[in-house]
Amino acid sequence: MNVEIDYQNTLNGIVNDILKMDKVLESDQEAALTQIGKAIKKEVQRLLPKSDEFGAGYKHMRDDVKVTVNGKRKKTGVTGVTIHGGKLTAYKWHMLDDGTRNPNGTIHTKPQHFTGKAIENASGEIDKIIDNLMGRAAQA
Repeated sequence: MNVEIDYQNTLNGIVNDILKMDKVLESDQEAALTQIGKAIKKEVQRLLPKSDEFGAGYKHMRDDVKVTVNGKRKKTGVTGVTIHGGKLTAYKWHMLDDGTRNPNGTIHTKPQHFTGKAIENASGEIDKIIDNLMGRAAQA
């Protein structure tokens, strides 16, 4: 009795399935990253403290949160999403997130750590977005 297994056809089928999945992931990744960015932005806006300052030309950090989907990096080939402060408030983010100290070492601004908290709070929604994307890729 002789049994022969054609591994080449099986491996070619697996490679073709992976390539199909890659095409779906490539085409849908920007939309998924945008959704992830919006989920984190919503949490950042919820966590940022409210301001009592108003006036002409003043923009509060909560109202100046931007989401940018970055194209593929030449060196790494990775596409990502950045959630950051806008033109008028970007310089304030690290001071509020990490806190500041006076020259004598006392705390001037208490750290809020809102960026890490926002990502943690949005992790459930991020997982759903990724699961949905992976499900579409698996059906390809």
